[in-house]
Amino acid sequence: MKTRTATFFLATTLSALSLGAPPESAAELVARSLRSEFFAGGSTRIRAHLVLTDKEGKKQDRLFSAWGKRDGLGLRRTLVRFESPAAVEGVAFLMTQREHEADEQYLYLPKFKATRRIGGASERQSSFMGSDFSYADLERKDVREAAYEVLADEAIGGKPCAHIVAKPRGASAAYSRVELWIRRDDGVALRIAMFDSDGKLIKTTTARRVRVVDGEPVIVESRTENALNGHVTELVVDEVSRDDNLDDAFFSPASLAR
Repeated sequence: MKTRTATFFLATTLSALSLGAPPESAAELVARSLRSEFFAGGSTRIRAHLVLTDKEGKKQDRLFSAWGKRDGLGLRRTLVRFESPAAVEGVAFLMTQREHEADEQYLYLPKFKATRRIGGASERQSSFMGSDFSYADLERKDVREAAYEVLADEAIGGKPCAHIVAKPRGASAAYSRVELWIRRDDGVALRIAMFDSDGKLIKTTTARRVRVVDGEPVIVESRTENALNGHVTELVVDEVSRDDNLDDAFFSPASLAR
């Protein structure tokens, strides 16, 4: 009897082990994908540039440096300083994500020697520095605070991706839904599509290149295409490194006008 019991226990244990770890939930997959975005770096410094292309093919470049610090909840503080061209030199942007309350965003304009807070739904949905990113996109609140639906996996570049539909909970959400294709092996969102209240596609962001930094994947090149006006924003991260000396005071409105 003891032998049969021991054999049954061993067989059950081995069967459970063979199933591996339980699959990640949609919320866990989304949270992991947000960690790979360049703004989400934990104690990280980057140098990068934006290439803005209008429908006629005219290009503009925006060179900037950014610092990011992530807390234990995965929420982040981000400081961005633009360096060129001359029209945007010295412009600085600060964002602090909050749990269960509105995120904070500030913009410093050297021409006026003034720092102002970004507020209100219409301003949050306006363009960030002429790019196809809105201020709301930088918060990622429409993805962070949403109800999730998991669709059938799809392969992108030969890799299985979880196809997740995020439906924002906030009344002031920028989108009616956001669809993400998240690579299952490393949590990178290879494609993100954003839709308006009528279900019409607004824009699509595609990850084009990924680097591993301190064991974590980081998207270092992406392309965002605006389906409404044909505008394109390419983000290229030229340098990325750890910076563990960033204290909280570094990420304050007072630090913008340095």
